[in-house]
Amino acid sequence: MSNVVIGWDIGGAHVKAVMLDAQGRVLRVSQQACALWKGLDRLEDSLQKVLDLWSLEPNQSMHVVTMTGELVDLFENRAQGVRAIADTVKKYLPQAMFYMASQADKSAFVALVDGKESGIASMNWHASAQCLAEIYADLSMLIVDIGSTTCDITVCNAQQVLANGWTDAERMASQGLLYTGVVRTPLMALGPYIEWQQQARHIAAEYFATTADVYRVLQELPSKHDLADTADGQDRSLYASTRRLARMVGHDLEDGDTIHWRSLAQAFRDKQLNILVNAIQSCTKKSAMQPQTLTGLGAGSFLLPEIAHRLGMIYKPASASILADDPQLKNDAEVCFPAYAVARLWQAWH
Repeated sequence: MSNVVIGWDIGGAHVKAVMLDAQGRVLRVSQQACALWKGLDRLEDSLQKVLDLWSLEPNQSMHVVTMTGELVDLFENRAQGVRAIADTVKKYLPQAMFYMASQADKSAFVALVDGKESGIASMNWHASAQCLAEIYADLSMLIVDIGSTTCDITVCNAQQVLANGWTDAERMASQGLLYTGVVRTPLMALGPYIEWQQQARHIAAEYFATTADVYRVLQELPSKHDLADTADGQDRSLYASTRRLARMVGHDLEDGDTIHWRSLAQAFRDKQLNILVNAIQSCTKKSAMQPQTLTGLGAGSFLLPEIAHRLGMIYKPASASILADDPQLKNDAEVCFPAYAVARLWQAWH
């Protein structure tokens, strides 16, 4: 397996890995829950689990890494987080290389992170955008990655990433980075009001439910991507999800029937879509380019065909760019696209 490349995306809640063969075809994809804020031992467990699952010795293949986990409150600051994650990764993958990018320097892979922390921290969005920009070299496009926790919005043109900022703070200020996703986002973050039953309804400013409850009730969230703990620590069943959802508007589950609560879930879905559409419009208005194609990826990519339609754009799933014999592997790699991207970029550049 010496020609195999494995890309890793180390987040604060998940570790994702994608294995490519020498021709760039996806062989395997893995996503592991990893509550990194609870300790680096969680990351160690996730790394070891993937290595065991794939029966890999660390030196059997090349490993390339991007990350966002450095921002969890386990660390005093992002620089400390980058160094701690890199040190942990190196214990299990001694030859690992780390993706970095900045406004001043060309994107590249580096073996050592000291002094380069700012170019490594939270650059998985850039890896995805750079990969797609190189694949679709002649295409101007909007790339939207809706994940479990956040959404990244980036414009690319002529193999260039037209960034909305280079730090989380800059990208949040420009709405290129939104803290809204399809699994972990507390529903109170979509408030303080939603439109339901033909009126504005105030929602509880309590951690009663998350977006995962919405998309479970609407049967849009695949269970393999539904890995986070629930708000009340109970199970992920339709019954428990609906009960949590009802609580957000001051109701008990027994106050309505299935149709009633599905309409509430749809109201929360509509509110999140409106937030996403408004952010995308804000980003594209600021861009020198006005792309006509929206390329979608992430666990919440199921929302993007409708968003593209609302915006009058052509929709192209990122899975269309992924090489794999099995269609399911394509879909899984689309959800874990930053891990796929760093592996593919490594192959393209070396």
